Amino acid sequence: MPEMVGDWRRLWGISAYRVLIAAVIGVLVQLPASETIIDLGGHARLLRVLTLVAVTVSLGYLLALLLRRPVQPRRHAWIQVSTDTLLVLLLLHFGGGVSGPFSILPFLLLVSTASLLRGKSAFVFVWILLALLVAESLLGGMTTMHPPLGQLFIYVLALVAVAVLADSLVISLERGNRLALQRDAEVVNLNALNQEIVQHMDVGVFVLDRQNRVVLSNPVARTLSGYRLWTSAPVAIDMVQPRLATMLRQTTHNDCEMVIPPSGRSPTLQGGAQTLLVRKIALPRSPYRLLLLRDASALRAREREAQLAALGRLAANIAHEIRNPLSVIRHAGNLLGESVETPDSRHLFEILERETVRINAIVESVLEMARPSPAHSEPIALLSWLPTLIAQLQADPLLASMTIVIREISSQLTVYADPAQLRQVFWNLLHNSAQYGVAEDATMCVEIETVRADKETIMVTLRDFGPGVKPEVMERIFEPFFTTNSRGTGLGLSMVRELLRINGGRIDCENHPQGGVLFRIFLPCWCLEAEE
Repeated sequence: MPEMVGDWRRLWGISAYRVLIAAVIGVLVQLPASETIIDLGGHARLLRVLTLVAVTVSLGYLLALLLRRPVQPRRHAWIQVSTDTLLVLLLLHFGGGVSGPFSILPFLLLVSTASLLRGKSAFVFVWILLALLVAESLLGGMTTMHPPLGQLFIYVLALVAVAVLADSLVISLERGNRLALQRDAEVVNLNALNQEIVQHMDVGVFVLDRQNRVVLSNPVARTLSGYRLWTSAPVAIDMVQPRLATMLRQTTHNDCEMVIPPSGRSPTLQGGAQTLLVRKIALPRSPYRLLLLRDASALRAREREAQLAALGRLAANIAHEIRNPLSVIRHAGNLLGESVETPDSRHLFEILERETVRINAIVESVLEMARPSPAHSEPIALLSWLPTLIAQLQADPLLASMTIVIREISSQLTVYADPAQLRQVFWNLLHNSAQYGVAEDATMCVEIETVRADKETIMVTLRDFGPGVKPEVMERIFEPFFTTNSRGTGLGLSMVRELLRINGGRIDCENHPQGGVLFRIFLPCWCLEAEE
């Protein structure tokens, strides 16, 4: 299709030049003083008529081109070349041959022929034209004196040279045009590919121009920036992220990283703008700059999770190796204890038994963290299930003295989870409160409340009335093996988070404004329409 458009443009261009040349010759021939400008010989009147015919034919042919009649450009090329040849031969015949004023016209004809026909067709026509010119020069012409053979030979040689050069030039131009079109298509495709890649990157991308306007962005960057009035037009970075704009003006380095805290409240900013980690990259020999945006807290969380996962795998391997010798030690201690009767020795063996049981429990917890069982979820009506569970858990001596208050539960609150794993979640949370949530008067009290968070989620809150958690501890409270108790394992809360994740839930923690720690458990809601 682009090649056909090029053919039509070439036809229009040559046809327009033909009209111009025919008009100039026609004006020169029709002037009253034309005989003093051009030697028309005895055929002045005939040449005047012939030039008028040439102008008329050229105008008519240009109109046919504009209407694209016929529709094939190749036919137009042959018609145009044949018509031009006939007119040129007539002008040469009645205008003095190769020695007359129109001897330059065959050179123009050869150039247009090379441009329109190209290749073998052009050269076949060149040789036909040369034969006709030689025949016309030797047999015809308006003068009785034929041109010398040497002059005719040089003229024909010049025509051949012009034909070869014109053909070579046309081929070079066409090759250059094709290459340019190919490069343009590649650039367009590459730009489209780059746009697609940028739009699907998991890193935010801003491209800034010299005026610090965002000329290109992807969805991640638009979300992280907090700006919500996006349009297709460039937007000043001061409007998108004011603090980022301020820090860009303050930094003189081309490549650097910056931490941008959330911007203040603004009608154009979303409420959930995060702390940003921004990398500025200068693009050499380009008026643009590149900004890569990441959520700093999410990035740190992913790094921490990767570290904890590696640590968990290592701990699981170690625990697996400890398990077998620990069982042997425990069994040997039981056998040895049966033959000891003194109270002091019996006390030592009780310590040995207790500590081996404790180590075994730690090993079991580590293995459970490394290879958690899949959830076997089912509907759980909290109104009946939760009070029964709390009554069962308080049979544990550590929880027996704890006051557990369950706020009113709606009969509509039904969660979808694994009952055994959810039991483990509450057991761990209550044990955590028993160890760290003791009030100043040495009492242990926990309040449990259940509400619907949204259409698909139920939130269960568990609050103790202890001293709360320090901020530096709160950041790591769900990390495996992190504990402030010398006898703790640091696995209880991390196991809670993992069990909830398996069941499609989550947990967060904060200090209650009135004292104590508040855990929020989010679980998927079981809807009656899901059964249907």
